[in-house]
Amino acid sequence: MKNIYFIEAGSPGAHIFSRTPFPRLGTVLLATILKNRSYNTKVFIEDIAGINWKLLEDADIICISSITSTAPRAYDIAKRFINKGIPVVIGGPHSTFMPEESLSYSDYVIRGEGEETIVELIEHLESGLPFDNIKGLSFKTEQGGIRHNPGRELISDLDTAPVPDFSLVYNWKKAKVMPVATSRGCPFACKFCSVIPMFGRKYRFKSINKVIEEIKAVANMSPHVFFVDDNFAANKQRTKALLRAIADNNIDIEWSAQTRADIAKDPELIQLMAETGCFGVFIGFESINPRTLALYNKHQGIDDINKCIKMLKKHSINIHGMFVLGSDTDDIQTIKNTHKYAKKLNIESVQFMMLTPLPGTPVFDELKEQGRIIHTDWSKYDAHHAVFEPKLMTAFELHVETLKAMAKFYSWKSIFLNIIGMDFFYGLIGFYGRKSVKKSISKGKRYLENLKDMVLNEFDRKTDRLRKYFLLKRNKTKNIVINAVSLEKSESIFFTVFFEKLGKKLIINKGKFDLNKNSLTITPFISDLTSGYKRNKKYLLECYEKYKDKKDSIKIIKLDSISLYRACVNIGMLLNVRLKKIRNAYEKAIAEIGGNDFECNAILIMVVQDYQEGLFLPVE
Repeated sequence: MKNIYFIEAGSPGAHIFSRTPFPRLGTVLLATILKNRSYNTKVFIEDIAGINWKLLEDADIICISSITSTAPRAYDIAKRFINKGIPVVIGGPHSTFMPEESLSYSDYVIRGEGEETIVELIEHLESGLPFDNIKGLSFKTEQGGIRHNPGRELISDLDTAPVPDFSLVYNWKKAKVMPVATSRGCPFACKFCSVIPMFGRKYRFKSINKVIEEIKAVANMSPHVFFVDDNFAANKQRTKALLRAIADNNIDIEWSAQTRADIAKDPELIQLMAETGCFGVFIGFESINPRTLALYNKHQGIDDINKCIKMLKKHSINIHGMFVLGSDTDDIQTIKNTHKYAKKLNIESVQFMMLTPLPGTPVFDELKEQGRIIHTDWSKYDAHHAVFEPKLMTAFELHVETLKAMAKFYSWKSIFLNIIGMDFFYGLIGFYGRKSVKKSISKGKRYLENLKDMVLNEFDRKTDRLRKYFLLKRNKTKNIVINAVSLEKSESIFFTVFFEKLGKKLIINKGKFDLNKNSLTITPFISDLTSGYKRNKKYLLECYEKYKDKKDSIKIIKLDSISLYRACVNIGMLLNVRLKKIRNAYEKAIAEIGGNDFECNAILIMVVQDYQEGLFLPVE
């Protein structure tokens, strides 16, 4: 085995930094390790240059790296080599958490950190030894099964890795940004982040001397260094020591890094950042909604964000604010307020990203268990597509409103103001941001249509074609009947206003059952479905005993609901009402009860097949 080639699969779409691509360090580092062991290695980064397939024809083994959004492209590349009989190894965050899926397209999967695993795998392949004792490896057995070896311990001494050899990257002619890693892991636990499942919560870092060595190695290759650490200042004392070492070694660089808002609590750190050439910081503000920050386990508040921005502005450090929209406590107004907030505080650039449930994260597990993940087309898991059902808006609304917010931030006005102020860099960022958003909106039309088809097909399946029936009868369906014995006054007001705005008349039956011709009969379960059933149990059982002989002609639909708004959307969809009208009716009804939402976890819908009567049966 001589020729070992690494490929980093290309991104599925453009974003505001697509013009300044650089490799993730994993492929370059592994290629360097094997090169130092006398193998012939090359690294192909699709986002930097197209793959030269001819140069890969003599490959003895192909190693492919991907994140979730690039997984489909990685699989396509893998199939190309598998069909030629060339062994394929896949690694990276996505394959770490979806190893069996990845083995459908490859021979081996390296889970987690791969420096030691890749070396052992190559050694075992050359010697013909079995793979059973290689930690962190998943592979196909001779019997046709799949084996997942125990996970490998995280590397304790990061200094053991060599300085990445970027000359191995194919056709990277002029690097605009050079990546340097000084640490791994993060002491925090944001629910949507895959860093901890991948690299651990313990913050591991290289020695100051090792980092200085790596910075010196790339300082003359590019005008800008980007510290790719997930949290560059997780240990502030250590970060300050590193910055002092940069100054003491007279290293003249411009740099940027990812940090948290809590850096503002250390004025000395901010001062050192400015003195050593910090151009800008990428900060995960995530949200301006306090409830969302708590839900994300962010451990920061709005005051922390405000103080951070003020402190960085004072030291002329640019800010790239990153916001994650679509949590269970976010609605459309949250997205609009976030855009206004970013504009008001004069942040240089932003990314408004949709909450994305990446495999391996707590958010993925929760949404999957709740049945709220719409699809697993991984190419859309890039934070620029809605891939799950939010609570306080639909996936369509999350997708459209997030793109609208981006488009408004990167307005022509803001672009011209940057150019007039001689800030050509952010003028260009704004122009490219606007262009990429416009492209996303154009491509997003087809995605939204596909999204709508997926959701409506699932809805039609659940409602047993009744939606089409109501569409035919919509001119006669004037009344909505609620059979419930325990609606509070505010809840009664809400539904009355909601249906009034939909052009329907609401009839509320309390403590009795009534048959209403040409009416849609519903029972909303307020708060918890079980407790709602208990409150109505006696009433529902009486109805059941009275009408059980007609059950063959009765249609019962139970529509689970993750929120009151989604319950309203379900009703509106059944009546074939446009989403915009449903949203307007909901907002007017909420305003009527003082803006206080309440829980509605399910709605039972009952009609008789000949549509002459309505009834609800108890839920077991």
